[in-house]
Amino acid sequence: MTTAITLRKVQQKDAPLLVQWVNDRQNIQYMSTLIRCKKHTLQSIQQEIRQADPSYERLFMVLCKGKRQPIGHAGIDDIDTHDRRAEIFFLIGDKEEQGKGYSKDILMKLLDYAFTKMRLNSLFATATIRNIPSQKALERAGFKRIGIRREYNNIGGKFMDEILYDMTAKEYRKKNAFR
Repeated sequence: MTTAITLRKVQQKDAPLLVQWVNDRQNIQYMSTLIRCKKHTLQSIQQEIRQADPSYERLFMVLCKGKRQPIGHAGIDDIDTHDRRAEIFFLIGDKEEQGKGYSKDILMKLLDYAFTKMRLNSLFATATIRNIPSQKALERAGFKRIGIRREYNNIGGKFMDEILYDMTAKEYRKKNAFR
């Protein structure tokens, strides 16, 4: 696993950067409606950070070796401790760092955290049909394409399919047995 990328828990000091990223239409065009369909303020992001419930979500900032400030945001949410499952998300908010291959590294860190530290059994992820970089990153990280929600997202007045992905702990252990 790469050492260029690390994750740390989101802190209040991250709120201004998060506000900038989640209000950038290009950055969030394919994210969930919770992100892309509302205006985020410094106060609303600060409140989200304060009210984050670790039994439901784990929120991280993505750090890159040699960079002064975080380059992205990632997390594990919709955590179900009974069924030991959750959904993951990631965003490289720093435009200068987009397209450099960090998504797979971020995903590997999230997978390790979810399957090793949290002892989850199943992870879920989605990518809008036009979000080719996310699809490629998920597939390179070992996620399996399990289906499509047809015309699921209304983006720019056009309904787009959403691709569903998942990975089990067993698949993760098998894939990482020889690392």
